[in-house]
Amino acid sequence: MLITKEFLSDIREEFEKAHKKIDEDSKNDPPTEPFRSHYAARDILQSVQRKLKDLFLKLHVDSDGELIVRCILANVLKDIGKISIFTEELTNAELALKEAAVLLDSDFEKPQAVNAKIELLNQLAILYWNRGNFEESKRHLDLAKDAYETAKLNETEPLTISDLFGTKDEIEKGKGLKLMEKNHTLTLYYLAQVYGHLEDLKLSARYCHLTLKRQLDHDDYEHVDWALNAATLSQYFFPQNCLSQARHLLAAASYMLDRFEEDVIAKETNPAAKEEKIESHRHRSADIARCWAKYDLHILTTSKERLCNDDDDETAGDRQHPKECLSPVREVNRFVGLEGISAYEDQITDEFCLTFDDAKLVMLNGLSWLNKAKDYYTKETEASQYAKIIQDVASFYKNLAFFDDNEDNQCKLYKRSADQLEELDEILNATYYQMICREVWYELGLTYSKMLDVKLTKLEADERPSPHALGKINKLCEKSISKFQKFIDSYKIPADTLEIPPGIDESELQPILFAYFHIGRLYYKVITPDKRLQLVNVKNSFRYYHNFVKHCEQFEAVGALLKAEMGVCKEMNQLLPLKIKRLTDELSG
Repeated sequence: MLITKEFLSDIREEFEKAHKKIDEDSKNDPPTEPFRSHYAARDILQSVQRKLKDLFLKLHVDSDGELIVRCILANVLKDIGKISIFTEELTNAELALKEAAVLLDSDFEKPQAVNAKIELLNQLAILYWNRGNFEESKRHLDLAKDAYETAKLNETEPLTISDLFGTKDEIEKGKGLKLMEKNHTLTLYYLAQVYGHLEDLKLSARYCHLTLKRQLDHDDYEHVDWALNAATLSQYFFPQNCLSQARHLLAAASYMLDRFEEDVIAKETNPAAKEEKIESHRHRSADIARCWAKYDLHILTTSKERLCNDDDDETAGDRQHPKECLSPVREVNRFVGLEGISAYEDQITDEFCLTFDDAKLVMLNGLSWLNKAKDYYTKETEASQYAKIIQDVASFYKNLAFFDDNEDNQCKLYKRSADQLEELDEILNATYYQMICREVWYELGLTYSKMLDVKLTKLEADERPSPHALGKINKLCEKSISKFQKFIDSYKIPADTLEIPPGIDESELQPILFAYFHIGRLYYKVITPDKRLQLVNVKNSFRYYHNFVKHCEQFEAVGALLKAEMGVCKEMNQLLPLKIKRLTDELSG
């Protein structure tokens, strides 16, 4: 039996009508019926499915007409499955997709079937992804990748669904190949996500980079999405100390956002659409600015760690040891065709800092990016994100202090860091932003403790310290104790017993015990000629040291991480009772 042109024309009309409902009409679906157009599209496709099945049963096996109808039917079933995934009806989706897979099983290498097969396997991968079965999702994506590579090896000229509806003379040459490349890019994108969930971050980064590169090569991208994905990928590379790769990705992201502003926003004539694009640009510019700042902050913190590493002189002396960066995408680590991207890269180094001047340049660059981010994330509209930005500002000042040899300048930088965090302590409601407040209190405790250490070092060199200098020491002790105590109190730990209540996650125990350790040390550092106050402070110091040791022994896994502090506390637990007895005797005598 021959397939009439009229029949195919009718099927095509219905098929396109269904896709119009998905691509256009669905944008106007009311919130109360979010899937209305998708359900209507599925009804149309199911009607088409029945007509195709009726015809399919009348065709001779292995005829050209039978292959065409089978491939069109597989596409229809694939789209029904895709809609069912979207409407969260996964069982229905699986039935439709597996039926389509059977239809394509024997002919998937043929031009008529290649694109349908790759798209089908991608959809099955999404189905299993939604079920949380990432291994099965990966298996289908690997099959999709194999199908693409086989087609490329065989130099297959794949067809589109539109080509299947027409005659050989009506085939749009090259369109099927372009679609296959797009489908393969999606396969790689999904593989990047799956490997991320399987915690294989190297392969996830590799596939993400390949996706970005292919989107550029095939001119198949949306500026803002591409930029955000590039910036997000950079966050994998700089923790691996792959600074050049991270900087290149961030530069590419900024470049792409500028192109969006100049090539897309400037040419948009619809006022509502233009305003939406401007808002998207502002939002993502702020996000990418924060990624740049994270890159700068990593350079500062890692440079400090390297210089502190007394055990490896070579590490401290090198600018960037080549073995430190083992890039999973070394073979494609730069994008081609982004003219002028070097201007974005040249704004900041891709090497670690050795001097104060190096570090200051990095800090200033980071602060400039954070100021841009604050233009969008304000304390009035995005309090939690604003708080994260301010925490990064504070970290820049704190880390720069390490590179400054002048003790007065160090204290000024620590003071700037503390001022930023104090602002957050004032504006954030601890009930609604408890986690951030805990971070702020803890960091303030550490910062004031750092300032105290600098002041004490300076005090030791002064034979006759002034009352003002001694007052500063005590004030810093008081501030640091107060912030650590607020941190501890937020866990509802009784101030009199310091008993840690049940239910606190083990990951939170380490900072709690660190706070005990610091408070014990701080009470001991208070300077006063009043023996009664000395006795109170020493008793408090002993109480926190004692409870530190007690809880480290109670929670052995946490205690194993605090061996150095345990040694100090055990020694103080032996010395402090003697001092308490001596002070008590002196006061009673």
